[in-house]
Amino acid sequence: MKQLLALICGATLIVAYAQAQTRNPSSTTSSNPATNPAINPATTSMTSGTSNTIGSTTDSSGTVTEYTPGAAITLDPGTGKPTRCLLGHKVQVLGPDGKAMANTDVKENAKVHLRFAQEGDRTVVEQINVESSSSNY
Repeated sequence: MKQLLALICGATLIVAYAQAQTRNPSSTTSSNPATNPAINPATTSMTSGTSNTIGSTTDSSGTVTEYTPGAAITLDPGTGKPTRCLLGHKVQVLGPDGKAMANTDVKENAKVHLRFAQEGDRTVVEQINVESSSSNY
């Protein structure tokens, strides 16, 4: 019985891992910003700085230099070269305590962690985790 349970758990993990790896091609790591619609062509791609790509999930951390709720966020990953990213239709904003907060509460100079996802044919921010801010919420 234990062997059967171990076999089922192992098969489930393999399927879940394979599904995560093939869910979306990693077009979010395009080194040419003009081919990535989530990034303003006048800025650099999200592959610089502190971004990580794992399968179809891309993450990036940095300081907010400009934020327009419901539209876009500009992030400086610490390189001095800010990157503009489009926000998804249902972007989730989490505060430093992990609780949901209003998307209008994201402030300039806040340290954030962004998570990206595919929305149609474009890569957009699906989650903003506010790590710290110079102002109170």
